[in-house]
Amino acid sequence: MYVLVPKQIGDSSMLAGSIPAVDTAAGEVAWTAGAAVAKDAERVYGQRVYKCAVVPTNLNIPPDQDPVSWNDMRPSNRWAPFDSYVQTTQVNRKGSLTYVLKVPFITGLALHGLTGKRLQITVTDGVGGVNLITPVDTGLNLPRVGWWNYFFGERTAIKSFRIESIPSKSSTVITVTVTADPTQPVGIGWMSIGTWTAFGMTSVGMPSGTQYGANAEIQNYSYRKDFDDGTFRVVPRGSAVNLSLPVIIDAEDANRLFSLIERLKDTPVSVYASSIGKYRYLATVGFISIGWQPHTTVSTSITVNVKGVV
Repeated sequence: MYVLVPKQIGDSSMLAGSIPAVDTAAGEVAWTAGAAVAKDAERVYGQRVYKCAVVPTNLNIPPDQDPVSWNDMRPSNRWAPFDSYVQTTQVNRKGSLTYVLKVPFITGLALHGLTGKRLQITVTDGVGGVNLITPVDTGLNLPRVGWWNYFFGERTAIKSFRIESIPSKSSTVITVTVTADPTQPVGIGWMSIGTWTAFGMTSVGMPSGTQYGANAEIQNYSYRKDFDDGTFRVVPRGSAVNLSLPVIIDAEDANRLFSLIERLKDTPVSVYASSIGKYRYLATVGFISIGWQPHTTVSTSITVNVKGVV
């Protein structure tokens, strides 16, 4: 099992070429002190998008300080991947989007909630520097398997992608680009950059990591209203993937990992059970809780529960 311990992404992490702080190409408009605004108009302030509920009596008060006049709707397009939710993606962004991020001393990257046709990633030692990994250039659909699927089946969309084994450098620059046809939406719902931590055994010949019996559950938050005549109405909402993973770890490593999970208890993180492709579905973004039990003198048995976020 692997957990990505995230680094904090702030304004200083964003380099030139990233999606703009105010994404005017997607229709975003910056809030400006003193500027007239109509009811239902949306404005970007800080890292958030606010919707005017009533015309403010004082146009100089920022939206985050005037909850009567403004409703906090969502993160801005630039910051959509860096909140706590997978499904808050960019709004009205078409054709392409790019992030150029300087994040020192990291070893991995996780992307979730991908929308588009193609994903490209470079990791370099500084802006325009040498590649630290082989550049990624991949389609966001799995190839069809078999003749029937080739002619009649739909291709499965790739919604998540991860990179491991990035060399740890003080000047690491990551460029992530998602593209599609010019009129088609593109988006990244969630992005985490940090250090992958493995939960397993280092002893030769011992059982290691995630065991058989792992479980993934799709939790659907859509609402169904039933009526007396048998009809119903469905209000689509988000969904999340919950994981339950039996894992064996090295007893000598238990204290370190216990401390790590304590630090991450209030932070949604990227988790995956196995690097084997057929277990791709055993992955999610969520909050971790773990039960710990000494198994033998050299191993500890843990039960990992991950409550997925929408």
